[in-house]
Amino acid sequence: MVQNYHRILSISYKVIFIIALIGITPMLGGVGTKLGLWLPMTGFRMTVRNYDIALLSFLILVFMSLKYYIKDRKQTIISYIVLLVFSSGAYYLGINKEPAGNGLPGIHDVTTDMQNPPEFSVLLNAPGRTNSFVYDEETAAKQVAKFPWVKPLITDLTPSDAYEMALQVAREMNWDIVGENPELGRFEATDYTKWFNFHDDVVVRIINDNGDSRIDLRSLSRVGGSDHGLGAQRIMDFQRNFNNKTQK
Repeated sequence: MVQNYHRILSISYKVIFIIALIGITPMLGGVGTKLGLWLPMTGFRMTVRNYDIALLSFLILVFMSLKYYIKDRKQTIISYIVLLVFSSGAYYLGINKEPAGNGLPGIHDVTTDMQNPPEFSVLLNAPGRTNSFVYDEETAAKQVAKFPWVKPLITDLTPSDAYEMALQVAREMNWDIVGENPELGRFEATDYTKWFNFHDDVVVRIINDNGDSRIDLRSLSRVGGSDHGLGAQRIMDFQRNFNNKTQK
C-alpha cells in the first residue's frame, strides 16, 4: 500500500513538472520571433496574454527544483518564501522606477526636435510598418510629460566630423544603417529590441548651429502603441556614447 502511494506520488510529481514546463512556454515568445517562427507582435501577445499562467508555472518549477535539491521540507519552504520576498521586492522597486508621466498613454515616436522632427525617406516603405510617420501636437505633449530630458545634442565638432562620429556610434550600437548622406548630414537606421525583436527606426540629422554642430534624433517604432520608453532610452544611450567618444 505504501509502495503504491509513493509510486503514485512520484508519477504525479513528474506529470506536474511536465505540465509546468509546458506552462512556461509563452515566456519564450521572443525566442520564436528570433527564429522567424512568427512576427514580433505575435510573440509579444503570446507572452502578455498568458503571463499569469506562465508565472504560476515558473513558481511551481522553482518550488519543485528547491524540493529536489533541498531534501528537508521545512528548509525548502523557508527558502522558497525568502526567494519570493526578495523577487517581489525587486519587482516592486523596478515598477517604482518607471519614468515620470508613465501613467499617460504610451508613445512610440520620440525626437529631440519636436518643432521640426527629422523626416524619414529611405525607410518609408519598411516591411511590417503599421505606425504613422506623423508627429503631431498630441505626441509632442505626451513626450514633454514623459521624457522632458530628451534634448538635442550640441557639440563643438564640425558638422562633417560630427557626422562621421555619429555613424561610428550607430555602428557600435549595432544599428543597421541605411541612407547615408554626408552632404545633407543625415542617415537612417534600424535597431531591434533584445527579446521580441521589434524593429525601431531611427533618423539622425546633423546641422551647423552657430559654429557648433547640432545632432537631432528621432526614434519611431514600426508597430505598437507604445515603445515602453525604449525610444527615449535609445536616444539617451546614443548621446552618452557620443559624448564619451568626444572626451577621449
